[in-house]
This record gives sequence, C-alpha cells and structure tokens, in this order.
Amino acid sequence: MAMGETWVTMIGNLTSEPVHHPERVHGHDVVSFGLRSVERRYDKERGEWGEGRQLAVKVTCWRKLAMAAFSCLSKGDPVIVAGRLRGAETEEEIPAPLGLPELEAFSIGPNLARCSAEIHRMGRDRPRAIPPVSPPVGNPMVTALEEAPVG
Repeated sequence: MAMGETWVTMIGNLTSEPVHHPERVHGHDVVSFGLRSVERRYDKERGEWGEGRQLAVKVTCWRKLAMAAFSCLSKGDPVIVAGRLRGAETEEEIPAPLGLPELEAFSIGPNLARCSAEIHRMGRDRPRAIPPVSPPVGNPMVTALEEAPVG
C-alpha cells in the first residue's frame, strides 16, 4: 500500500456484464465491469422513497478474483466491492466516454441484504449443514421504515 491511496468499500449493482480481457496484462487474468451506487432517500413531503445521488465506477479485478467474478457475476447483481479508488494517470487511461474513476478490487461479495448466495470455497468441498434459504422479498429495514408512522 502506498501512502495517500484511497481505499473504499462500495455497495451497488453491476451496470454491465463482466468482461474478460484476453490480453492478460503481465500474464495475469483481468476482468472489468461497471458498478453504480444509487442513494435512496425518504421524501417526507411526498411520503415516499426516491432516488438521490449516484456514483458510477469501473471495477477492475485481477488474478483469481477476476476469474471468480467473471464466472459468477452478471449485470444487475447487487454486490459489495472493497478496493483502491483511483483516477486515470494519463489521458490514454481515461475510459471512454465518461472518464469514470477506477476501483481496483481486492474483495467482492454478494450483498446478502438484497440477494441470497451459496458459498463455494476454492479448493474445498464440504457438506452444508443448513439448507439454502429462499431469496428475501424485500429489505426488512426499508420495509420497517416505510411502514413506520411519519410524524
């Protein structure tokens, strides 16, 4: 880690299918996809939830994380991504057309508040003691807030 790097954790949805870059930079697998986080705010005047500010980034994954992301993620999936946020160093690096910042991921996981997942550890196969649960219908915190009296 270099001094002054910006490390972030971002919660959002994939805005594109993961793309495997066949050139394999420096001999390593590289996968990238778009990620957008949309703020949800409660409007007291209207009495409803609405969208607020948005943040979009280009996520880049390397090595084993790249291949795991490529094999199991799809456009629209809710994820939590942790990594290093950076802008382009040169004009040639700016992704067209928006010049999105890049989030170099070191960890990606499903957002279990918005989906369900089955875990498969790399290199291990073990029986599961608890059967998989059905996907959640809605976020219980949001449902509780929506049903709470406004005063």
